[in-house]
Amino acid sequence: MPVVRAVNGMRNLMTDDKLQRHAVSGDHDPARDVTFSQVARLELDELLDQLLLRVRDVQGSQGRLRGLLRAFLAVARADDLDKVLWHVVEAARELVDARYAALGMVSRGHLARFVHTGMDTETVAAVGHLPDGKGLLGLLVEHPQTLRLANIAEHRASAGFPEHHPPMRSFLGVPIQISGRIFGHLYLTDKQGAAEFTDDDEQLVQALATAAAAAIENATLLSESRRRHTWQTTMVDISTQLLAGTDTDEVLKQLVHHARQTLGGVAASVSVPTDDPDLLRLAVTEGDLDQPRTGAFIPMADSAGGAAITARKMIVIGDPLTDPRATADCPVGPIGPIGETIAVPLIGADDSVNGALTVSRAPDTEPFDQLDKDLITAVAAHAGLALHLSQVRADGEQVHLLDDRERIGEDLRHHVIQRLFRHGLELQSAVSRSKEGPTRSAVQAQIDEVDAIIRDVRAAVFALHPTQPVLDNDPPPVHHPVGASRP
Repeated sequence: MPVVRAVNGMRNLMTDDKLQRHAVSGDHDPARDVTFSQVARLELDELLDQLLLRVRDVQGSQGRLRGLLRAFLAVARADDLDKVLWHVVEAARELVDARYAALGMVSRGHLARFVHTGMDTETVAAVGHLPDGKGLLGLLVEHPQTLRLANIAEHRASAGFPEHHPPMRSFLGVPIQISGRIFGHLYLTDKQGAAEFTDDDEQLVQALATAAAAAIENATLLSESRRRHTWQTTMVDISTQLLAGTDTDEVLKQLVHHARQTLGGVAASVSVPTDDPDLLRLAVTEGDLDQPRTGAFIPMADSAGGAAITARKMIVIGDPLTDPRATADCPVGPIGPIGETIAVPLIGADDSVNGALTVSRAPDTEPFDQLDKDLITAVAAHAGLALHLSQVRADGEQVHLLDDRERIGEDLRHHVIQRLFRHGLELQSAVSRSKEGPTRSAVQAQIDEVDAIIRDVRAAVFALHPTQPVLDNDPPPVHHPVGASRP
């Protein structure tokens, strides 16, 4: 503005100087007005107009550069990926005066995420689903490049717009990349106040895309670091619970819950083998879409968990609805649809497979990345340890029970039965010396009762050791015919 004021001031001074000369001369002759060359005056006016135009261009460029700096600061300060993407889209739209702006994230050569601005909620609802990476957007995904068009419809790759989609004409697409790694693309449409985007617009968006790539990479690394830290903290807590003897089922529930939350799944479960080699039992289940199916049986051959157990390695099923290995994971009913599914075998400390951990995402969501696979592998390792410890505890309890039975059986055999046998012999000796009468009959009845007690005790001993044969040193029954001599 100071430069514009200076130019206008020069014009005013020239006009004032001419008026002063007329006033001093005292007369006004129109013919004398041509003493100042009209051609020179026009040339000077043109120069001044050009100077004003250049000043306005410089001011506009300064404003856009300040806008770019503000965009850099906003993007750099955001520490969450969602915030970074939103700041980038908004900054790009304002920077080049576009009516609509969008950012498409690319994963495995496909458009995995789409953030947009410029459309109202009613229009978004009327259009329905977001772009799936076909047409012009698909071309940029397959061949990352900067593309500027005056009319989208004139490009050979244009596939048109869906019903209710607002019309768009001018287009500017710029890849978001750093060090050769493609994160996605910025899409700007409908340049306001002009027929198409300019070279300056393209350069500004390219600069913003470079900053966006760095910010996205940093936000992604920060998010991964946070996820790893959360996982490590949780695993320390679960390991402590395992060593403290917490119920295995409770530990498995926590593991499944954490795996589902960390991996962004809609369903997760742990399936374990049964006595039937063709069936698995769902030991723990959790999900947003299904009712709890804990305890249900599923076929080994038709489930992702069964496939992982058979292969003894991680498997990833992209579309469970069409893959025969996941038929049992997609029952018709309240569970609803599921998307990409990952299953990992639970291998114990003795290298035995104790089951499988399965996590499923919702349809049309991002596929599992390498960090997801690393985390579920760690979850599976702890789940396998939990199941192994559970089996070791169950075996230990069984051994302890057998030891208790052995001790009780030995005590009954060597102490109780022997004492009863001696007591019976004493009674037998007493009845042999007694005369006939009520006393002799009463003593004989007690001898029979001792025999019955010995038989009951021996039966209890054999019940404690159902596979143990009768030992030769077990005393015979006490009963002898009345009047028989003491052995």
